[in-house]
Amino acid sequence: MRLDGHDSPLVGVNCPSNMNAFITCDTKGMVKVWNITNYTCSQTLYVTNVLNVTSLRVVPKHRRLICGSRVFKVFEYSKPFVPESSDDNPIQCALFSPIRFEFYIAGEKSIKIWNAKTGKPVRVLKNIFDSDITCMDFDHSHRKLIAGNHLG
Repeated sequence: MRLDGHDSPLVGVNCPSNMNAFITCDTKGMVKVWNITNYTCSQTLYVTNVLNVTSLRVVPKHRRLICGSRVFKVFEYSKPFVPESSDDNPIQCALFSPIRFEFYIAGEKSIKIWNAKTGKPVRVLKNIFDSDITCMDFDHSHRKLIAGNHLG
């Protein structure tokens, strides 16, 4: 299998044990994070102010990525996304229903409903509009959720 994405020779390939990904780096300082299950590129970053990168090392215990040259640059990465306890979309608006004891969080085109007692997601309403959700409100009984989007 050939993965296109680097224009310069690779100087490092790392596969951290705590991530479902592998990380590559080339001599010009382009670093790519690849999904190990479907081989898609998840993220690209560039090592700045370095002329010729010579090595790459991932330190999973401290969540750091070290790129070496005449000097070395250290990058800190965050923990992988855990859908049971977080959301990766920016929050546009949020509501709390004291009747249903649930939080309603709108991010992009979807609404995620969380149980306020357990802190776990209950359900997700995906792609309900063609554009981003901008506002939400309940009816008087909190049985209906009314949402508006960027297009009106």
